[in-house]
Order: sequence, then structure tokens, then C-alpha cells
Amino acid sequence: MAFGIGVDRAVPFGYQCWWLAVTAPDPSTAADVLGLIRRKRATWAHGVGLAYDGAVFVAPPIGPWVLVPGRGLPDAASPDFLEWVVGLSARLGHAQFFQTYRVTGACAWALAADGRLRRAYHFDGAGVPLFEGEVTADETALGIGTRPESPDDEAWWDTVPGEGDVLALARRWSVDPTTIEGVATDGHGITGRLRH
Repeated sequence: MAFGIGVDRAVPFGYQCWWLAVTAPDPSTAADVLGLIRRKRATWAHGVGLAYDGAVFVAPPIGPWVLVPGRGLPDAASPDFLEWVVGLSARLGHAQFFQTYRVTGACAWALAADGRLRRAYHFDGAGVPLFEGEVTADETALGIGTRPESPDDEAWWDTVPGEGDVLALARRWSVDPTTIEGVATDGHGITGRLRH
């Protein structure tokens, strides 16, 4: 799918959202790997709006990163979630997943590279159903997600992340999508849905 020439301006997202940061040469490659169906060309503004309504938006690259917001992405509690992230990284080289949802307090992230899971964490608002891999230096520096669930331990509660923490981790690993407003990108992205 060719997109022609043009410049679009990035629109921020991140709060109460799920998103990926992947290394891909263009939106079409990322959309192919994701298996996106019912594809349409979309501007940042339109694509981000649809992402919050349950679709998936594969944005034009910002530096080496293609950002993919969408409530249509699997959340960290989904069956086969880790297998899905690892599979993306096997085909794209690097895949990061982030999730924030303040209504329930859920926060999650995952990092996979070259078909190998490096780290995955999910706080569901009450506990930690997902704690895989070695805690990264960035998590340690931010003081978040560094300990598995231990609700009776006050020190554990101090490591429970909030929305701002997920965004701070995204900034350290790749891109904080709340800070991209107005960044010039080449062409439009792609919106669509995942096969479920």
C-alpha cells in the first residue's frame, strides 16, 4: 500500500490507551506484521481518534519508532499476550507495549527484542498478574514495577506504577507519546482492526 508524499503533524496520546513502539521502516510493514484488516489511510488526528474508539492506528515513523496506539490491541491480561509481543519482535526486531487505564488503575509494559521477551509487567489495579524477566535499569531508576506482588508489604506498594510512570518509562525506552504534538512526519498512517 503506497501513501504518496506529504507531511502530517503528530497528535499526542497515551492516557487511558494501549500502544506499541516498534522498529519498522514504515506503517505498511508494521500493519502487515500486525495482520491489520479493513485498512484505511489516515491522518494522525483521525487515526488517534479511531484508536481511542477501538481501532488500531499505525502512525508514520518518529525517528526509528513506529507508534501504534489502539484500544483494539490486546491488553496485558489477554491470553497469549506475551507470545504476541514476542512474535512481533521476531519479525520487526524490537517491540514495546504500554498500557494505562486510570479507571481501574491498570498499568502494563512489555519489552521484547529479536524474538525474545526481556521484560513484562502488569498491575491490574489490585495485584501483579504478570511479572516476567529481569527488572530493567529504567524501572529501577523510576522506582516502579521492581517487585512482584506482595500486598501486605508497604514497600511493594511504593513500587506500584501510575499513568505518569508508564509514560516516563516509555520516554526512557522509546517515545513518550504525550510529548509528540506537532512533530512533522512523512505521509499518513494506517488505521484498521486486528483479526481476533
